Amino acid sequence: MGMFCYQCQETAGGKGCKVRGVCGKTEEVAKLQDLLIYAVKGIADIVVRGKLDVSGLHSVNREVLSSLFMTITNANLTTGRSRSR
Repeated sequence: MGMFCYQCQETAGGKGCKVRGVCGKTEEVAKLQDLLIYAVKGIADIVVRGKLDVSGLHSVNREVLSSLFMTITNANLTTGRSRSR
């Protein structure tokens, strides 16, 4: 299928990057970020439909915000596989 990334304001010609991101993002990272955004949208849907009290979901809130920040800032363009913990 190939890469198609439309996640940031740097997309080539405003139409999305098709080979490698203008920002340097690889196809694998673009797909992982798409998956992360999909998962975060699912979490948000559960919270909204379940009418959950978000004030009691501190760790969930923190992880959702961290996940979104990771995808919109292009500050993290790696899969994290090479990191040592």
